[in-house]
Amino acid sequence: MKIKNSILYIVFLFFGVFQIHAQNRRSNPFVSHMFTADPSAHVWEDGRLYVYPSTDNTPPRGYKTMDGYHVFSTDDMITWKDHGEILHSSQVEWGREEGGFMWAPDCVYKDGTYYYYFPHPTGTDFRKTWKIGVATSTKPDSDFKEQGYIKGLEAYIDPCVFIDDDGQAYLYIAGHNQCYGVKLKENMMELDGELILQTGLDGLREGPFVFKRNDIYYMIYPDDFPKFNKMRYAMSKSPLGPWENNEVFLSSTDVITTHGSVVEYKDQWYIFYHNGNLSGGIGPNRSICFDPIYFNKDGTIQMVKQTLGVTLPTFHKNVNFNGMMGTLSVGNYNQDELEKLGIQPNSISSIEIPKGYRVEGFEKDNFKGESWTFEENRININELGCNNDFKSLKISKFTNENLVKNPSFELATQEQIKHWRSRRSSQLYKRALDNPAAGYYAMQYKGNGKAQPITQIVDLIPNTNYKLSVKLKVNTGTKGKVIFDTNGSFDNTCKFELDADKKTDEWVEIKNEFNSGSLLKVELRCLVSEDFQGTANWDNVVLKVK
Repeated sequence: MKIKNSILYIVFLFFGVFQIHAQNRRSNPFVSHMFTADPSAHVWEDGRLYVYPSTDNTPPRGYKTMDGYHVFSTDDMITWKDHGEILHSSQVEWGREEGGFMWAPDCVYKDGTYYYYFPHPTGTDFRKTWKIGVATSTKPDSDFKEQGYIKGLEAYIDPCVFIDDDGQAYLYIAGHNQCYGVKLKENMMELDGELILQTGLDGLREGPFVFKRNDIYYMIYPDDFPKFNKMRYAMSKSPLGPWENNEVFLSSTDVITTHGSVVEYKDQWYIFYHNGNLSGGIGPNRSICFDPIYFNKDGTIQMVKQTLGVTLPTFHKNVNFNGMMGTLSVGNYNQDELEKLGIQPNSISSIEIPKGYRVEGFEKDNFKGESWTFEENRININELGCNNDFKSLKISKFTNENLVKNPSFELATQEQIKHWRSRRSSQLYKRALDNPAAGYYAMQYKGNGKAQPITQIVDLIPNTNYKLSVKLKVNTGTKGKVIFDTNGSFDNTCKFELDADKKTDEWVEIKNEFNSGSLLKVELRCLVSEDFQGTANWDNVVLKVK
């Protein structure tokens, strides 16, 4: 038995070390504490890679509310630093009084100055009053001062500025499904000549970005593919076209828009883009990602393989999946084993957990003392009171038969609850820490009965029997009912209600069954009665085939 255990330990040790070595980049999305989009990536003289994205707001209120820019940087593609907000519409003197509309930016460096280009309207009719603003700094990550806007342009957006090997700067802008390019003067704020229509860009919608490799100029841009845009590239022998070899190289993501940039860092080329992973596909709640790109001998670009998340449980010393220490396969790991694998057991602050894996953390060595069990990503375990307390871990696999996504409302960025949506009142539904519930978190609503329900649509198999259950709770002082139903489809058996007059401050699990009949989908809803006033809670929504 001792020999077998030793062999097993060596296998775990070798596999764990291999996985740590293989996980040489941050998982996507690489910014998880806020919603970001339209990433413009650049490598500056300090050797770091900087990304300048736009910012999406939560709760989502459309693209018109985008306001303010952050910058992120890394020197290892694993740990990313948020340098904070570098520019806001309130700092733009010529901008619209209402703010907002701070869309896709770009940044370049020339002669000791960083030039930050951003689109912003001057008036309420934003479609006619767009300007390309410029802010400057001697630092890549702070102290940007707005300097005005480029004169002589009509209403265009999505600026890209490319500086060629001879030092000549070019501005590219988009509007009305067309792209224009033009030289910039030495001051980087004035046009040097007339706008030139960029030809050969099939299906261009917006968002041009230009880079150069092996004397070939490349322009990437979102196309107008119906519903979900794809990313195309075109090639030229000149920075101002004409462009050819127009091909898709990045497929659609789970949101309508796409926008990106390409950069080389430490001998590897990358594309930066955005998806809707952190919000469950909400269009105005996007998240920036990156993946390697590869070129063929003739300079054409191979199709990008989009990656998402991790393949094994991954442990980080900082919240929001930063400061990665390593990954673990299935097995039991005491404190000594964790340290040998590079994971400091008393320093774990966030955990990424792929679907089908379970992580159990113990406050003492050798799987003793209080424990916590996780089956979904934990952005910040500080909130649970177990930060820096794990001394040993158990990793296992399980078959998740629940058809509901985020059933315990664990997954949230800026408190936007993933996979659950509401038309106008999502900001009223919040995560609430509630340890007695099996998922640690619950979803909570405070207010009256006028709020729209928060919902999730689940696919069904026709003529199939299902089991549905949920936990409900109302707080003391509440009037009315907390409700969970199927929006009329199966409410005769699966409309669950908990009346505040019957029980308060206790979780009540309610369950029943239904047959799907001819239906292919069901809408699960969390809501309250019309006469409701107070606090309602939902947790552990389970829908399984019987």
